Amino acid sequence: MTSAAVQRAEELQPAILRRLQRIINRGELAHAYLLAGPSGTGKMTLAQWLAMRLFCPNVTDGQPDGTCPECTRILSGNHPDVLVAAPTGRQIKVDTLRQLKAEFTKSGLEGNKKVFIIKDADKMTTSAANSLLKFIEEPGDGIYILMLTTNRNAILPTIQSRTQLIELRPLSPAKLGEALKKAGISKELRSVVMGLTDSVSQAEEWLTDDWLAKAYHAIVDWYRLAAGRQMMAYVLVGTTMMSLADDREHQSILLDLMIMIWRDTLMVANGVGRSALHFTNQEQLLKKVASTSSATKILAASQLTLSTHQLMVANVSFQNVAEQLTIRIINALQ
Repeated sequence: MTSAAVQRAEELQPAILRRLQRIINRGELAHAYLLAGPSGTGKMTLAQWLAMRLFCPNVTDGQPDGTCPECTRILSGNHPDVLVAAPTGRQIKVDTLRQLKAEFTKSGLEGNKKVFIIKDADKMTTSAANSLLKFIEEPGDGIYILMLTTNRNAILPTIQSRTQLIELRPLSPAKLGEALKKAGISKELRSVVMGLTDSVSQAEEWLTDDWLAKAYHAIVDWYRLAAGRQMMAYVLVGTTMMSLADDREHQSILLDLMIMIWRDTLMVANGVGRSALHFTNQEQLLKKVASTSSATKILAASQLTLSTHQLMVANVSFQNVAEQLTIRIINALQ
């Protein structure tokens, strides 16, 4: 990352950036902040910007340059006075916080400031959060604590009451679309991804081994067969689809795609325009299905998809859920 990091912070959360600039200019920066917002809204980017703003020697118009040695070390995770804690596995355990706390008692290695960034702060164990609490109360001069979370309700109320809350706004559809484009997600998949998540990083994970594109085409093939009342759709579940359903997350996404494509069919049947669709590249197929089935039957098929996640919660296997859904949709369309 270079000065693009500064530009990205400006693009993602301009209002919050201006607010922080005013606070810093007035010398009113609090010692502890809780940055809360959905994945992909720029929490880490904003935390890095704030750290750069505190350490950069070349601040101009309230902005760090993003390219000096101080900034580049912050962005690469190599600045000795900017420390980042993150979950080990699914939790941030007390041992991680003990190591972090030890740094509170030290002065900055290269100056009189120290910044601590705690990623996924909602994943702190209760003992870890309680261990951190006393240090949030009295951190010492020049120490700043930035906690990042997608679920502020999971943060202990005692910690919340001792921090300044900054709520990040979700990305607008236009900004999210542009961010997905920059991440290398094809135009064909972008509108589908926007129906699944507002997190660019999560979408990038789905690109591994071309998984997302394969899932997209598998669902379209399944839909084409099921909408045509062909039992080959049932066979496709046990072959192509099961090869993609290798973990719980992927299984959930496949079900979401099934829900979305039948939801799009219902929208088309009711005369809703292309801009409201997720499977925009399949508009002609959607129109064909909508023209060959009554609105009542399409509604029934769409409603059947909505029960799939409940069945998964009840520990019904993905294959059974998808196969039974296929049979029921075909029967509903007869």
